[in-house]
Amino acid sequence: MEDPFLLLVILTTLTCKHNIIGADLTKAPGHMKPFGYGRPMVEVEETFVTPDPETFWKNNVYALKPLKMKGAASISPAFSKWTDDYFLSLDMSNENTVTVETVKKESRQQKIVQMDFQRFVQEYNNSEIYMVNSVPQTICKDVVLPCPLQCQYLVEKGLVEALMWYSSGGTNSVVHTDSVDNINCLYRGKKEFILIDPSKYGDKVDLDHPEGSYSAVDVDSVDYTAYPGLAEVEYIHVSMEAGDCLYIPYRWIHQVRSYANNLAVNIWWNHHIAPEINLDLCNAQCDLDLTLDALEFRGFGEVTTVDGIRDHFETFLGVSSRVSFKRFQRALLGEDLDMLKERNAGDEHLLYLRQIFTVLDGNLDDILTKQEVKDATPENWTQIQKVMMEMDSYLDRTLGVADDNQHDEL
Repeated sequence: MEDPFLLLVILTTLTCKHNIIGADLTKAPGHMKPFGYGRPMVEVEETFVTPDPETFWKNNVYALKPLKMKGAASISPAFSKWTDDYFLSLDMSNENTVTVETVKKESRQQKIVQMDFQRFVQEYNNSEIYMVNSVPQTICKDVVLPCPLQCQYLVEKGLVEALMWYSSGGTNSVVHTDSVDNINCLYRGKKEFILIDPSKYGDKVDLDHPEGSYSAVDVDSVDYTAYPGLAEVEYIHVSMEAGDCLYIPYRWIHQVRSYANNLAVNIWWNHHIAPEINLDLCNAQCDLDLTLDALEFRGFGEVTTVDGIRDHFETFLGVSSRVSFKRFQRALLGEDLDMLKERNAGDEHLLYLRQIFTVLDGNLDDILTKQEVKDATPENWTQIQKVMMEMDSYLDRTLGVADDNQHDEL
């Protein structure tokens, strides 16, 4: 090699790379500490003036940039009305039961039970239970749709779910991503979010449960030897108080902790309708009468578009960049694989999975790569969507219709 400068650059690069790989990660700042601690951390952008929809969509949604909006939730009657006594005073005899989790540290394996809402209110302060459920219909009138979301097309076509998170504090989520955009508004207590930008560090965070887009890392004691990529990322810190709202962009990696008596509502909406939003048809002045009881939430069924399916495949290939057919099965079906085996359901599910895998495996080497997923044509994705719908119908018939109320925030 004739260029000594180029040789120096190459040697320096290789040395730095070797130092990262060969470093003693047990001595790295943050090893065996809570998730995000000990590493470089910056505070999220925040505003004390809730942005109008046009500003919010242009500066944050289209740019996939998180934003804390101080006091944005205080416009809702819920901010002052939602006390335990208020909930217990209501006639909620026609309400369905709510979903309650029995362990405050999320593992995705915890027991889930159904309980009457007012019974939950009576018991939660003296137990480990916390509620994760759609906002009960009787109190939907108390929550104003966040002002930045008051856009005609979004209201008519794009709202997915409004979930209520209610506990005595001390809840702790897994590290995960969501397949939707999200605004989380806090009405009681405090929350702490740790965010990671997937465009910068997505390949460093091992979401080793791709079927649920989450990581099994212990968020109270992060082992860098098991998750070495977490020793290399920059974390964005968010501290929320009652009245604050946080925008979490589509597919941003995050983890959540709650403190003290805690009550929040998050609004999920379909990320893939963003190009259809006509900002000229958004409310220039916030409509305080536009409350959740007047809105239709369409659920996750309409999020499983071609774009959503493609993004999911790209996400679970984020760290390894290549998967075998065996790992592909686990990535798509997760615990359903174990349930099928327990019920001696046969191998019909493998026929669907093999169809999908073969469509994407361009060189037919039985290894699926990130590049092959990127190279798939729109026709390929339409074909995959059709097979996945057929597979979902088969799983519903075989295992029973699962609870679609998948959740991630605390």
